Amino acid sequence: MMELKEIILELDDVLEGLIPIEERKLSAAANYNVVELEECMKREQAAVLQIRGLDQKREAWLAQKGWSDKSFRQILEFLPGEERGQLEPSFERMTENFRMFRKVNEDTNMVLKTNLRVVENLTGKNGPYSPEGTQQEKERHFTSRKA
Repeated sequence: MMELKEIILELDDVLEGLIPIEERKLSAAANYNVVELEECMKREQAAVLQIRGLDQKREAWLAQKGWSDKSFRQILEFLPGEERGQLEPSFERMTENFRMFRKVNEDTNMVLKTNLRVVENLTGKNGPYSPEGTQQEKERHFTSRKA
């Protein structure tokens, strides 16, 4: 059971480290700071790789125990009271950090999508620039002729 607790603690540490990165990413997106946004995305990608590695460790541990299709919460339900009591606080902390990360991530994605729509409008068919980046002539309506 100690191996499972170590996996949970490592996941929690990674998630805890991801929250400030995601907050910086949100700030960078809101302030149109592309350099900072790229830096945050690089760090986020590294953390995602760590999470994948830990998930593989978790899956291997579950397969070894014959619980391949079980989630952390389901595993806690199977454990005897003492073991559950040892793992539950770590699991709850990890779950809370995941919720916090998800909330900031949703906010960040909303800001990024909004910014992307603005850029698309500026560079799109109705915007002042062509897809090649050159300035377009404003389309004149039939009724707006000069006499």
